[in-house]
Amino acid sequence: MIRRLLSGLVLVICSIPLSVQAQTKLLEGQVLNDQTGEPVPFATLGVPGRSIGTVADEQGRYLLRLPPDLRDTLVVTSVGFSRTAVPPAALAQGQRVFRLHPREQALGGVVVQRRPVHAAQLGQSRTKADVLWMGGSSGKETVDDEWGWELGTVLRPLRRTYLEEFHVYLADNNYQQLRFRLNLYTLENGRPGKPLLRQDIQLTSTARQRGWLTVDLRPYDLQLDAQPVVATIQWLQSEKQDPWDKYFSIPVTRQHKQVMVERENSEAIWSIHAMQPSLYFTVLTE
Repeated sequence: MIRRLLSGLVLVICSIPLSVQAQTKLLEGQVLNDQTGEPVPFATLGVPGRSIGTVADEQGRYLLRLPPDLRDTLVVTSVGFSRTAVPPAALAQGQRVFRLHPREQALGGVVVQRRPVHAAQLGQSRTKADVLWMGGSSGKETVDDEWGWELGTVLRPLRRTYLEEFHVYLADNNYQQLRFRLNLYTLENGRPGKPLLRQDIQLTSTARQRGWLTVDLRPYDLQLDAQPVVATIQWLQSEKQDPWDKYFSIPVTRQHKQVMVERENSEAIWSIHAMQPSLYFTVLTE
């Protein structure tokens, strides 16, 4: 992924050489529900600790670009399913259909009486910031190997908090369509740990939409205790036609503490930065 920090001038440019991208083999297949045989939409595929991965489409179909000498395990995941590890030997033997087993969901019907609450905000709602953090397919003819990228921030609710809405700001966007997933994690050693969500929550933008993207969280009845969590957006999809020189950007503010997290795909190593992106929750807090 080409990613740039902009503050009038380009400060940082990170890219993958095109010669490296060309030295890949393509895997095409599908991710299915092990119990029903139905497709698993927007499942993620990645190689642990490496910047290799992608996201399946609405029908669970994927196109994965791998180095020809890959000797690492491929991990396939999705919200509400257990992780599936695919050894390199299985890939070499031609396995292209991967099956995910649904996780058991907690039983509903438990009523928790709330204490008096008041409206509040958790995160950063600034529309202008020190720099713009950019992601996209600029300088590339393909975009599917960029899907799975995540960006987010550490949040520290002080009391029990009920999530009402989630918002993320797009300062730039020249895609016709973008799809993101909201993820929540525990905070472990300063980085995201265990996933907390059991339902797939998505945000979409259309027609080069800029400004705030918002998703209503009230139907999901999400609660946070008074302990740190990490909230991220994960890039799931964009239109495939003519991806060359397309990008989106999110405002980012410099911080004294390292609270912003990022990784290239669902299994890559997290990096942390002394910055905070413009994303936040509107909440009710006790």
